[in-house]
Amino acid sequence: MKPFILAIFFLIIIIFGSVLSIYYIDTQSNSLEKQLVVLEKHIDSENWDKAATSYKDFKHSWAKVDHVWSMLIDHYEIDYINMDLGELESFIKTKTREDALAKINSLQWLVKHIPEKEFPVLKNIL
Repeated sequence: MKPFILAIFFLIIIIFGSVLSIYYIDTQSNSLEKQLVVLEKHIDSENWDKAATSYKDFKHSWAKVDHVWSMLIDHYEIDYINMDLGELESFIKTKTREDALAKINSLQWLVKHIPEKEFPVLKNIL
């Protein structure tokens, strides 16, 4: 009976930890998405000084999230975000509006897709 109770205890801890990690990823993803929307508006209006500032703010926020997400999700998606950020930085420096907007859309999709992929739904399990 004692091993059964111990197994149930560990199962509860695992489920609780999973729920907390999914909540954290979703919360941080929403915050990052909001920053990307602000950055997109600055780029769309060709306000490059504000775009550069918004980019730095996003990069700072991403640096904090990156370390935790690396422990929780697949690394290749984090690598894609980091590559897109590098390209976006050069597009902002060269003031290339269309390419910068394309990278913003790519980043928005990635940041939105990660928590969707982590939710325990049937399509993610199979």
